[in-house]
Amino acid sequence: MNKLVPLFAVLLPLLAACGGGDAPVCTEKDQPYLTSRSNPLLKVPDGMTQPNRAEALAIPEVKPVGQGASGRTSCLDEPPSYFRATGTNARSPEEVVASWAQAWANREADAVIALYSSTFTAPTESAGSSAWLEQRREQVATGPVPDSVVEGMRVEPEGDDRRIVRFTQKFGANSLRKELVLVREGGSWRIVAEQVAEVK
Repeated sequence: MNKLVPLFAVLLPLLAACGGGDAPVCTEKDQPYLTSRSNPLLKVPDGMTQPNRAEALAIPEVKPVGQGASGRTSCLDEPPSYFRATGTNARSPEEVVASWAQAWANREADAVIALYSSTFTAPTESAGSSAWLEQRREQVATGPVPDSVVEGMRVEPEGDDRRIVRFTQKFGANSLRKELVLVREGGSWRIVAEQVAEVK
């Protein structure tokens, strides 16, 4: 009996590491993403032109949920949000507008406001930019919820670091034809102007 006590003392931490304690246990162990691996970078053959990586996709950092007091984490319950990724590569204007629309549909007011530039100009002179953005924050948090995907998006360049994005945003039966002006700031694109072109 005395020989079993040291053996139990050795096995107890190992058993706790297998999902015990305060960390949740993965219940679906056959999910394909659990065995996923990163592939090596593609190599461009000699004599071929290197691709433009200015707007390459940035893989978001994976942060498993369920971290307990011990610092251990459980499995990844859901894929990381690409549109919340932060990286050195600039996301495209299309991706920023898609992120803006998705965050609005999810009522993530802070995420919506974060996509506006510090140099944003309000569409009307009656309200300053700060006041207009606060109105938008309240609108996202408490107003009608738009579709998470915009329709008919078109992007027109105005120089290297400026884009005009036109699309339709639907709020139930109502449709707004909108225009966003985006500029490249550091590693991403930010909204510097917004206006409604048409209401249907």
